[in-house]
Parts: sequence; structure tokens; C-alpha cells
Amino acid sequence: MQYTLKDLPKSQKEAKVTVEAAEVKPFMERAAVALSEQVKIEGFRPGKADYATVVRRVGEMAILEEALPKIVQKYLVEILKKEDLDTVGEPSINVEKAAPGNEVIFTATMSLLPAVKKLADYKSIKVDAKAIAVKDEDVEKTVNDLRKMQSTEHEVEREVRKGDKVVVDMAMSIDHVAVEGGTTKGHSVYLDEEYYIPGLPEKLIGMKKGENRVFKLTFPKDHFNKSLAGKEVEFSVDLKGVHEIKHAELDDFFAKRLGQESMEKLRALLKKNLEQEAESKEIQRQELAALEELLKKSEVDDVPELLVNNECHKMLHELEHSVARQGLQFSDYLTSIKKTQKDLLLDFAPEAIKRVKTMVLMRAIGKAENIEPADMEILEEQTRLISMYKDDPETQARVRSDDGLDYIKSMLKNRMILKFIRETMVKK
Repeated sequence: MQYTLKDLPKSQKEAKVTVEAAEVKPFMERAAVALSEQVKIEGFRPGKADYATVVRRVGEMAILEEALPKIVQKYLVEILKKEDLDTVGEPSINVEKAAPGNEVIFTATMSLLPAVKKLADYKSIKVDAKAIAVKDEDVEKTVNDLRKMQSTEHEVEREVRKGDKVVVDMAMSIDHVAVEGGTTKGHSVYLDEEYYIPGLPEKLIGMKKGENRVFKLTFPKDHFNKSLAGKEVEFSVDLKGVHEIKHAELDDFFAKRLGQESMEKLRALLKKNLEQEAESKEIQRQELAALEELLKKSEVDDVPELLVNNECHKMLHELEHSVARQGLQFSDYLTSIKKTQKDLLLDFAPEAIKRVKTMVLMRAIGKAENIEPADMEILEEQTRLISMYKDDPETQARVRSDDGLDYIKSMLKNRMILKFIRETMVKK
């Protein structure tokens, strides 16, 4: 086998490979056996017909076509190992010459992880750490959130008061034109909570069941629906019901229902949890700040389109999950922002390129520092995941598979690299 390599733009490489006829022959023989197992040949059991008989039955070109994928795979893998090429995705294969008894010539166009042209002196990069502080009012807010979860409500026949829950039919319009998606029925509004349109709860105070009220409010300038952001919108509200909410008393009995002996111990536990959450967020902020500085001071080759597209689709799936968690349909979200999925993919491209380059730089640091998870760490994580999914045999099987082990190893390695980056670059 002989080959030549040619560099292409955007971290791509082309290999032109020539496989001699003598090297092709064993693949042809194995392909003939495979075909004789698939095609019925009179006088022979499946897989037992000799080469000449298979040729007479299906033709030598059919045998070569059966053999080609194996030929390409074997010699391309050899080239990748010999040249230490780090490819991503499936290569594009073009068979230029293939005839029985002759050499096989094919080209493979491969996308490579972009090369690091300049890796910043990461040990000299320093980012600031911020102090973590949980205030008493933060604890009290959490206590009140828990209190609301323990609340009861019942419908009353009176005017709306602050702290009630009301059920309304609501319609929005601008200059007497209905807002698309702005009509809702049986909509609940809690008057002691912030509403996404500031001022609406206050407009409902004093209303009675069966009453209609018309008023105008201005949407926030940063509202996700750009067609409404900063606009004055007219609301027509029909009040369907008033519900009085009774909150639980903040006493030791309340704390015991939440598994704590007293309010003092409940507040102490909440403060500890809030501190841990704040610490986790600060660690993430430090890591992002360090990676941002690393990216600014390093140079990475152009990212192949395949990687950009993959990352853009990953970001699209992340957004879909985020919208779903808010109880919205993704199609409605796209309508509200007046964009298509294709528009979003184009919007994501710059951030996708940054993500890929950051990943490449992390790999470079991992290689330079010889960061690898130990076999025992991989086994412990695999055992933890198997235990976590003890009632899901299908997921357990994926965790136990070779691909599952590769994923665990990659995940642990990324964690270790991020920890190294944080410990190296964050000011003590």
C-alpha cells in the first residue's frame, strides 16, 4: 500500500491511497465466502462454495464491491495510526479505480481536530476569585419558598387582595390588534410573586369574580419575545376566581415536617446548602473565566465545518431542553422570536467555534500535563452509574459497554483538566 497526504483548508486532510492487486486478493477471497453465505448456490452449503464458483454465480465485480469497504477501512486505519491523525466524524471516501485483478485507488477526505498553533503559558494566567457570602435574607427567602410549598388555598367570594391567587381569562393586544399567542384561559396569577410582566398583579387588586378590567402595561425591554419587548400592550382581563392562600406557621412543627428538629436547625441547614450552591457556581465562574483567558492568549487553526455543525446542533438540543423545562413548546418559542431552527444554528456558529477551540486547548493541556484518570477511578465511576440506574437494565448495559467506558474516561479526564486549570490559574 502506498499513500500521499495533502493538507486542505479548515483542518481537513486528504489521503490518496493505492492498494496493490496482491493486497486486494485476500479481501476478495473473504468477500467471496461472505457472498456464498448470502446467495444460494446449487450443490454447496452456505459459505462452502469455492472462489471460481462464486465468480460464475455473482461476477467478480460484485465480489470486489463486497470487499471494498473492508479494504478502505483497513488501510485508512493504518494511515491514521502511522501519521497520528486525530480525526472527527466519518471520512468522505471516493473510489477512483477499482477493477478485478487491478490495484484499488481511493481518496479519503478527513476532518481533523484543529491544531494548536500557539498554546498560551497557562501557568502564568491568573483570574480573580470572588468571596462567597450567603446573607440572612437569602436564607429567609428560601424559608419562605418552602413555606409557600406547604401552603393551602381555598376559593373565596370577595374582592382580590394582595397575597391571593386569581384565575383569569386574559387577552393582549397592541393598537387593537390581537397579540399572537397572547390569549389565555384559566390562567393562574399569584399576587405575592413576581410576574413576568411587571405591574400586572397590582392591576388585579380589588377585582371581583365576573368582573372585566382593561389596562395597559409596558413589557420589559429584555423580554424574550422581541416583538413585545419594550412595547405598551393592552390587557383585557376577566376574573374567574379568587383563592385565599393560607401559609404555614414558621415554627418548630413546620421544621419537623421538613425533617429538622427546629427552625434554628432548618435555617442552619439551608444556609449550608446555599453556601455549597454558591461555591459550586463560583467554581464554574472561575473555570469559564480561566478558559476565556486561555482562548484569548492561544491560537488554534480553523475549525472544520463538521465540528461546527455538530456543536451547533448540540447547542440547539440544549436550548430545546431549556425551553421544555419552562413548560413551553419549542415551536411556540420559535414563533415568538420569529426565527427558524436554521436561523438559530447560524446564530450559534460563533459560540460553537469558541467551544470547539476551548475543547482543543483543554486536550492540549491534558496531554502536556499527562492528565489521565486511573483505572480504579474509571471503575468506581462505572460502579456508581450502574448503581444509580439499578432499575434500568438498558442504561446499565450502555454503561458497561466499551463506548460507555470511553465516555466515562473522557468525562473524568475533562473534570481533571478543568480542576487543574482552576487550581493553576485562579489566584489563591
